[in-house]
Amino acid sequence: MKKEILLLGKKIDVDASPVVLSYKPDENWREVWDDKGGTWSYQDGYLVGCEPENKGGILLSKKRFDKDVMFSFTMASVLPATRDLNAVYNTTWDDEINYLKKSYISGLNGWYEGKSGIERFPENETRSLTPLYRYTPGEEVRITTGAINGHNFLIVDDVLIQELIDMEPFVGGHVGFSPYSTMLKIKDIEVREIVWEERQQEYEPEF
Repeated sequence: MKKEILLLGKKIDVDASPVVLSYKPDENWREVWDDKGGTWSYQDGYLVGCEPENKGGILLSKKRFDKDVMFSFTMASVLPATRDLNAVYNTTWDDEINYLKKSYISGLNGWYEGKSGIERFPENETRSLTPLYRYTPGEEVRITTGAINGHNFLIVDDVLIQELIDMEPFVGGHVGFSPYSTMLKIKDIEVREIVWEERQQEYEPEF
């Protein structure tokens, strides 16, 4: 990961951001994670999540993070599955409906048309999506996502893909994964509490 992450008006100091969860999948994964939906297992160094129906499987961290975090992991679709490499963060769970109560969702190759982006759930009219990043099914990618007081970001292989600024932000919650009508494998999971500073930006004359 880069030593710093540059967002609109903000700079994240990655090295100064303390690691609050570091996890390499093993057979004792249920000590760290709650499987809330879909089918989850440990296979050859990966967490593998499967949800073949038109809905999202959910795996959530047992640990809750009360401050803003960035969430990094290596992920791939498991062929022949090709779509919806999704992570969730700043997430709370609703036991009554047995699904997400509120959450940010970052994803690749989703939204029914192979788009990538960020969504506020359940107010799903708040989205920032692009068709310009194209994920190659079956390929492992390194993803970092998270939010600073509602300023969401999605980074793939050290390239900033998307930002979304939510004026009514979710702060704090669990992190996890959500295969939506697909199968995913995940390894090398890390959560850092975000240390950042304001970044002044202005244009210099260019003509």
